[in-house]
Amino acid sequence: MGRIEETSDLYRQYLPRILNYIRLRVDGEDLAQDLTAAVFERAISRQHTLRKPEAFGAWLFRIARTTVAGHYRQRRPTVSLDLAEGQQAPEPSPPEVVMRHQEYARVRQALSALSEREQEIIRLKFGGGLGNQEIARVLRLRPGHVAVILYRALRKLRARLEQE
Repeated sequence: MGRIEETSDLYRQYLPRILNYIRLRVDGEDLAQDLTAAVFERAISRQHTLRKPEAFGAWLFRIARTTVAGHYRQRRPTVSLDLAEGQQAPEPSPPEVVMRHQEYARVRQALSALSEREQEIIRLKFGGGLGNQEIARVLRLRPGHVAVILYRALRKLRARLEQE
């Protein structure tokens, strides 16, 4: 298989996982898609730095983590309310979309009570679809440690969501 086909296959395989992971890290679908595109642009331009091809997934998720962190470090200009006042509101969302956003907000709120490490492991596991071995490589932890942190974090998250 040629290099282009191989890159295309990896893109198709990891795009949904990276996008889901980033969706859990930022607000807004457009921003999540923009950051996902930036992740793949960086990955393509830095392919030569990948030492072990079998570690591609962990390497790609490290790029995703640093891309999101870089986004939050940047200062974004804000639009004044006076300028926004004259603009039309976007079309209303269907009820399913509203309910989904409310559920995401509820889960995000519960996640915010966890430590940053616990949040990141949950995002990588469920947003990125990574296994404990891959998460361990991304975060440079032992797989057993990832499993323990994940178990405890999910237990805390479940208890918090049940309280509501």
